[in-house]
Amino acid sequence: MDTDRLDHFRSRLELLAEEIRSAMESSKEDSGVVELDTSIGRLSRMDAMQNQQMALELRRRQEQQLQRIANALKRMDKGTYGLCGKCKQLIAEVRLEVSPDVVLCVRCA
Repeated sequence: MDTDRLDHFRSRLELLAEEIRSAMESSKEDSGVVELDTSIGRLSRMDAMQNQQMALELRRRQEQQLQRIANALKRMDKGTYGLCGKCKQLIAEVRLEVSPDVVLCVRCA
């Protein structure tokens, strides 16, 4: 992969990481503890607890994606970005455009 394409994917990864961090910061309150006060009923409390669990799962997925992005940036530094982690063949650039943090080619995935 040439330098221009690597720079393109590096900027895409950095932008994606910034968007995820921003989303995580704005949704920090959603995953907080559900207070057990008397002002809400049992169903409202269950709904709040379900929303909390969904927010926690979303945060977990966002953290995993940030880790995949960090790993992709490390692969760029080592010169192995764009190579399948399993068969070591080139990953199609179309696949990298859709998901720049991908590790496996379509065949191995």
